Amino acid sequence: MRRQSMLLVAPRQLEWVTEELPPLQPNEVLVQTTAGAISIGSELPRYCGTTRSTHPVCYPQMTGYESTGTIVACGSAVQHLHSGDRVVAFYGHRTHGIVPEAKAIAVPQGIPDVLALLAILTCDVSKGIRKVGIKTGETVLITGAGAIGLLTIFMHKAMGVQAVDIVEPRAEQRNLAVKMGTRKAMSPQEIETMNSRYDTGFECSSRSAAFELLQNSMCSEGRICILADGNLEPLVLAPAFHEKELRVVGSSDGWDYQEHARWYFDVVRRYSYNIEQIFNYHTTADDLTATFEQLATGAITPTKVLVQYDRNKYQTS
Repeated sequence: MRRQSMLLVAPRQLEWVTEELPPLQPNEVLVQTTAGAISIGSELPRYCGTTRSTHPVCYPQMTGYESTGTIVACGSAVQHLHSGDRVVAFYGHRTHGIVPEAKAIAVPQGIPDVLALLAILTCDVSKGIRKVGIKTGETVLITGAGAIGLLTIFMHKAMGVQAVDIVEPRAEQRNLAVKMGTRKAMSPQEIETMNSRYDTGFECSSRSAAFELLQNSMCSEGRICILADGNLEPLVLAPAFHEKELRVVGSSDGWDYQEHARWYFDVVRRYSYNIEQIFNYHTTADDLTATFEQLATGAITPTKVLVQYDRNKYQTS
């Protein structure tokens, strides 16, 4: 049995590689991919070879992040999942993934792939919100209306936090933030003319200038969570950090993907938050290489890319 995996073999060089599937272990499931995503903020710098990292860059590298698909086989000790069940999991741009049962998130009927995929990133955002500890009546400012910034709006709205504003230089992204439910979507120039001060802030842009603006916009003893992964440029503490005695925390990955998914699927099933609009570009597995190059050259500038797989084409054999 074989699968195809997309590997980054050098900067801006991708290859589909055919691999033999290892035998399924008793606690594992075999998933046939139906959809995946390009997480642009994380993947594009890696593709271009410009990402900042504490580890030396080595090739080849596996690509991708979240994927969703249908279980086609189960190990002998798998108890709660069955062939035919839909799941979302971490295994990247692959036609098939082998995942421990405990790390495969079951997707309820009626939840489309586009929403199932966001169970992962919304959990990552949720962890940061939990770290900051939003209190009743507090105000929130977000910098950066990329995928993480927009999902931070969604998570606050779903939790009942109403006073959520965002700063974003691009008009089209500000418009998308308004559709997602932000109270105010401002350009950097607009917020600098205002005297508003916020209790909590979320840095989602990976830009030092935005991080400085966020610090300047905080109340005394305000709390900031850095949700951006810092792979574009260093984020610098501004004089306001000391003057206002701010508290800054970092957050990465999710707190409990299974527990969060149960809450998340219930929320998106009952309410419309327009979060599927984050996927404003669709491509196919066949066109992944071309799509990455279009992203690198700026020919396309989507928020997040949905990758669809042809199930009939990518059968194990």
